[in-house]
Amino acid sequence: MKKRCLSLAFFACFCLSVFGNSDELSVNPQSEITAVQEEVEFLLFMPNSGTQFADEEQTMVHLDNVASYLLGRNPGSGQIRVAGYSAIAANDIDSMALSMNRAHFVMSELQKRGIPIELFAEPVAYGEVDFWGSNMDENERSPNRRVRILLDGVILSPQTIPAPPPVIAEPPAAADPVAHDDEDGPGFPWFLLLLLGIPLIALLFFLAKKSRKKEPLAMDAPPAASVAPVTIAPVIIEPVVAAVISYTFVNLEEEIRFRAYELYLERGGWNENAYEDWCKAVIEVCARYEANGHETYAEDMNWWARRLSNIV
Repeated sequence: MKKRCLSLAFFACFCLSVFGNSDELSVNPQSEITAVQEEVEFLLFMPNSGTQFADEEQTMVHLDNVASYLLGRNPGSGQIRVAGYSAIAANDIDSMALSMNRAHFVMSELQKRGIPIELFAEPVAYGEVDFWGSNMDENERSPNRRVRILLDGVILSPQTIPAPPPVIAEPPAAADPVAHDDEDGPGFPWFLLLLLGIPLIALLFFLAKKSRKKEPLAMDAPPAASVAPVTIAPVIIEPVVAAVISYTFVNLEEEIRFRAYELYLERGGWNENAYEDWCKAVIEVCARYEANGHETYAEDMNWWARRLSNIV
């Protein structure tokens, strides 16, 4: 009986060692994957989307770090493996196609960051999983909408990718007065100014001395001639009178109406051309007044004629 219990205990331990990790193998059956602690919030997608990340800004930073890490490791052809996953949800979306789209999308983002396509193995789609969450609610489904990136069987995550070193700005170098002059260009040629200045000063001195010789001295000046007195006639300024302009105005409305009526009678009393009669009457009446020296114009819905009558 004791031997039978020991045998059963040994068999139970063996089964646990072989099948105890069956959930992980069912999700990720690659036996060569190294077990590491994965970051839960890493390369996660929006629900039912293969091209939109849950946190676009943070995911772009993760992809930049992954690309830098891969370029630094110089992997060989087909060494980078990408796998897509999806959450378990009651809808009509093909989970295998969705997870494959997510894997392809991450591969394209890494290619944009300089990773050649020949370094990738064929992407793998695993469809619906419950490896990171139980899928009981939205918070539990979110970690399952992800993509894994593996290099030599190691899952790449913030724990396995060292963060890039911070960029430390170097302090500006001390200004070198001599070097500064060289950067600004050659200095001012003072020696040229000196060479040109001496002859210029000498020329000015010579001209000033020559002009002094031409001026007569006060003692040598001839006696002043007698000047006859000049009588200046007074200037009378007459006041300027402002001109006053006056006009004679004539209202042309009655004449225009009468001429339009005459045109109406000439046509035999037909009324369909009343507006045309009015326009002809305006033209004829205005022309008659303009021939007599008037200026015709329209103001406040009336026609007027004016003529300059007087200037004072």
